[in-house]
Amino acid sequence: MPASLLVVLRMGLAGLALGVLFLLTGGLAEVRRSGRGRRLFLAGLAVGLELLFYFEAIRLTNVTVGVSLEYMAPVYLTLVAPWLLHTRRRAVDVVAIATAVGGMAFILLPSLTVAWSRGSLLGIVCGLLAGVMFAVALLLIKSVGPDVRGSTVALFFCLGSVVLITPLAVWQTIGSASQFTLADGGIAAVNGLIYTALCFSLFADGVRFVRVEHAGILGYLEPVTAPLWAFLLIGERPPWTTLAGGALIVLAGVLIVALGGNAAEQPLIEPLV
Repeated sequence: MPASLLVVLRMGLAGLALGVLFLLTGGLAEVRRSGRGRRLFLAGLAVGLELLFYFEAIRLTNVTVGVSLEYMAPVYLTLVAPWLLHTRRRAVDVVAIATAVGGMAFILLPSLTVAWSRGSLLGIVCGLLAGVMFAVALLLIKSVGPDVRGSTVALFFCLGSVVLITPLAVWQTIGSASQFTLADGGIAAVNGLIYTALCFSLFADGVRFVRVEHAGILGYLEPVTAPLWAFLLIGERPPWTTLAGGALIVLAGVLIVALGGNAAEQPLIEPLV
């Protein structure tokens, strides 16, 4: 199944579930009060591009490369957030991001070398672009402010993604020889209802209460566990460098939790208008 079709099915199913919740719980009034409808839709477009680049990176390289390059986003955020959101760069942020990037290098470099030797340059580029889109989405989510629920933010993720990617999905599906199977439907349903409707809502809620840089660093728990699932489910055996890198990333998360303090600063959001 083309990656674009998987994104559309995933976000469409999640959007249906979240749309019902949105309509039953006063979501329209919530968006009107916030005045951030346009910004929410832009966040949805960024997430749609992120997912598309992410799936293509995995398809063209492997799970470790795709996930690790996507999670370069905290590096970009640490560099640009102080200017765009008017937050202060703190010593603990720099130490944590350096530790996490060191761990990511341990995880990524062996797989990146293999991918490069196989001529998977396009997959590497897609992974880097996924990271950029992830950073953009986080900045937009943070700029929306604390008065919009995570489930509402996730609904706009779905709307933006479906609008953006459906034409591409139709074109790629018609031009491919793939046959939609029951397994494909199950994968789309699990991705849509659990990993999108539920998990995206929880993640968007969490971003409201922490610094945007911290949200990205704590999100590194995903690439730490990705090689484990890749080993259990599709037989990708992680080298010792992956284990060492995972330990460094967990350490970075501990630094943020233990030393980051109550750092949920409310940034100035007007510069992102």
